[in-house]
Amino acid sequence: MGVALRRGITFPNKLAYRARLNSVRMLLLEGAGEDEFTRWVVARAQHWGWRGYHTRDSEGVMQSLHTLRLDGFCEGLGIPDWRFWHEGLGQNFDAELKGATGVLSKYQQHAIPSLRRGGIVCFVWYPRDAETIERIFRYGLLKNRQEGLSE
Repeated sequence: MGVALRRGITFPNKLAYRARLNSVRMLLLEGAGEDEFTRWVVARAQHWGWRGYHTRDSEGVMQSLHTLRLDGFCEGLGIPDWRFWHEGLGQNFDAELKGATGVLSKYQQHAIPSLRRGGIVCFVWYPRDAETIERIFRYGLLKNRQEGLSE
């Protein structure tokens, strides 16, 4: 009995420890603002070998087919913040990151469904989606789609 106790202290179960640590991190993340949440998402993407970029001011940076002045809407205003891709998996997707209390702008409410209808994989992520985000970065989109079909 004494040996088992010593071994347990000396050699803790690494998987159980990581799972508990992950649960605590995700609980702390649930109330995060957009900046803190973005830092976490970027760290997870880097950890799992993804690449990506962030577009800050869509209207000032991108030229759209439509303009607010002439058409009443502009695709550049609703474009998600981030584009991620993984060379090894041959996958890419867009993601709009929102803090715990964040809401989509009226332009994003129209652009994101339009992107999806056009065949672009596009997510809207909140801190509460941390487990899904981790799974997508770890396994890619196909694994996530297969799990989604079987659930």
